[in-house]
Amino acid sequence: MKKLVSIAIAAAMLGTPLYAQDYAQDRNIIVEPSDDAFVTTLSHRLERELDRVSYPGGVRQSGVVKVRFVANGTGEAEQVSIFEDSGNRRMDLAALRAVNRLHGLGSPRHSTDGRQAVLLNIIFATSEREAERLADRVAEETATMIASGELDPHVLAVTMVPARS
Repeated sequence: MKKLVSIAIAAAMLGTPLYAQDYAQDRNIIVEPSDDAFVTTLSHRLERELDRVSYPGGVRQSGVVKVRFVANGTGEAEQVSIFEDSGNRRMDLAALRAVNRLHGLGSPRHSTDGRQAVLLNIIFATSEREAERLADRVAEETATMIASGELDPHVLAVTMVPARS
């Protein structure tokens, strides 16, 4: 049952990945769903890599790991770093390992040089309700960071909930 809930959450998140760009209309920032191939590929590849890394088995803790990286012109992740940790070192390391292994991401459509700065919000949740709560919190935090200028509007902000058994 828990696996089914995780898969449903992941499918919902992966079905319409979110990105934030500087779409200012009357000084409002709009965060909208993306059908961008880059975001879809990123989501699928990250899911695969998270399945490959060692995640703290038996630990029943929810959290959000915010990882910042640059997708280079060849579609690999570089300059990978923790933007904001989850408070759980093992969870943070699992997210970092997964992002460091990303490759074949393709070129983002909003990039002129083939490079794209990405803020990846990876939500680890123990329940569907917790995943929804964390996703709402992350969306609000991301919008606030963009509006305040703390986050460059050219940074692609993507949130995902990986399926976990």
